[in-house]
Order: sequence, then structure tokens, then C-alpha cells
Amino acid sequence: MHVKWSSGRDIAVSLFILLGLAVPFVPVPGDRETQMEVRFHTRGMAAPHVFSTQTQHSICTVMSTALAYEDPRTGEYTRIDCGD
Repeated sequence: MHVKWSSGRDIAVSLFILLGLAVPFVPVPGDRETQMEVRFHTRGMAAPHVFSTQTQHSICTVMSTALAYEDPRTGEYTRIDCGD
């Protein structure tokens, strides 16, 4: 049975992938805790629902941009407020 060792390229790619997966867990210098408030309304709901949590401001900013949604036709929406 012949064992094939990984090439340098395979090791570099693996290291790059592992570093990419670790990035979300690295704290951003100067970042601060903020109150994130999420409001959403979907079809069939009598009133909008709201919940809040504490998170890093950079995470809140990314989520508020990525999850912003509004459908004027149905009235459904998702809004995230980062307390700015």
C-alpha cells in the first residue's frame, strides 16, 4: 500500500480554509457591545414581533445589511436596529 503525502499546495489551501473559518471568532479592535433589536412581521401575524440581544457592533451592522427585507405587496419585513 502506497501512502501519498499532501503537497505543499494542499497544505496551504487547508490552512487558508481554516483561517477563513476562524475569522468570525476573532475580535475586531475597537469594537463595542451594542443592543441589537430585531423587528419582523410575516403573513398571518396580527402584530410585528420584536426581540433583542447583546452583540458586537460589527456583527450587528453586517446582519442589519444582510437581513434587511421588506415586501410592500404583502407587508412582510425584517428590520434590525443596532442602537446607533
